[in-house]
Amino acid sequence: MKASKLKSAVYLYLTGMVMIHAIVFWNVREFVSKGYSDFTIYYCAGTMIRQGLGHQLYDNMTQFKVQREFAPEVAIRLDALPYNHPPFEAVLFAPFACVSYPFAFGLWALVNLAMLISLPFLLQPELHHLQNYPWPFWILASLGFFPIFFALLQGQDAILLLFLYTLAFLCLKRNRDLFAGGWLALGLFKPHLILPLIFFLLVQGRKKILYGFLPIAGVLALVSLAIVGREGMLLYPRYVVQLEDTMARGAIMPSDMPNLRGILYVLLHGDSYVGVVALVSSVAVLLFAAWRCRAGTSPFDLKFSLSAVATVLVSYHALGYDLSMIMLPILLLANELLGKDEDKVRGWSDFLTIAAIAALFFSPLELVLLMRSNRLALMGWAVLSLLCGIAGLSVRSRQAGAAV
Repeated sequence: MKASKLKSAVYLYLTGMVMIHAIVFWNVREFVSKGYSDFTIYYCAGTMIRQGLGHQLYDNMTQFKVQREFAPEVAIRLDALPYNHPPFEAVLFAPFACVSYPFAFGLWALVNLAMLISLPFLLQPELHHLQNYPWPFWILASLGFFPIFFALLQGQDAILLLFLYTLAFLCLKRNRDLFAGGWLALGLFKPHLILPLIFFLLVQGRKKILYGFLPIAGVLALVSLAIVGREGMLLYPRYVVQLEDTMARGAIMPSDMPNLRGILYVLLHGDSYVGVVALVSSVAVLLFAAWRCRAGTSPFDLKFSLSAVATVLVSYHALGYDLSMIMLPILLLANELLGKDEDKVRGWSDFLTIAAIAALFFSPLELVLLMRSNRLALMGWAVLSLLCGIAGLSVRSRQAGAAV
């Protein structure tokens, strides 16, 4: 297929995915405005900060009372939708609590769209083979990616994490490791999606990231301490563990997690030893990815992509919208694949990578898995396939470099 026809087909496909997302949003718009979405937890936390209730931030009864005040029409909610993020993130949403919930949701959506629009302008100088694609194509690709749409629909903070990942990647490419560490520290509102990445970067010898990471992390810890106090800081880890153990009364389901924990939960039918098997598997993937990151002279783009995808897989808590951060590795991989000669024979790693990306961009499948069967964890196989594909690309790139 000629490049022009392929580009037209991709445009058409992404347009179709965006239209599907628009239809879904239109059908659930009233539920979003009433407070059914996850944005409830952020608006609740911001409201509690404004009302001076920071010390009760992890009290379910107080959370539920506040949520009923701005979302009284959520009929399915018999208890609080729990705010399970670190205290410091509540400060970010305090200004949004100055306006009504529907208006705040719209403002947060605009902030997220602004971050998405900025990505092509930030990344184009580093992605030479994607530079001839106009920025509307990048936006179409972002909005056609189901995890990003899901994050927008839920009012989640996953796009903010994608934005911080992007800033950190750009700093790392320019050997500004200290600033990269600072950007990643700001993403500690999802520590399970930051700390493994820090580990992989340290394995690659990027020790200077700690000079930026640790001070910012320390400041955020002090902010959290000021909000919830010493008792609240001690309560928070227990609160999060309890939510995971009880699945927050159905609000947190491993069967909807596209990571190793979710894959094994579905595969083993939720048996009691899933946690142990998931832990062993996560350690194995962690060590494998660290070995591949450390070995050879593979391009940094591939190492970063491998690290990001492995981070999702080994994270204990990752829902559908958390795959938004994989958009960055997908762009890096697309740039890598487009840089290959058309007449060069593509290996298994190319096909596996392309197939995994295609599956991740197939919204109808993800909608069925999420809304019909509560089995979005099955998309974890696509993420795992993507990891294997990147590992294969890394090996081949190293071999090609050695041959030269």
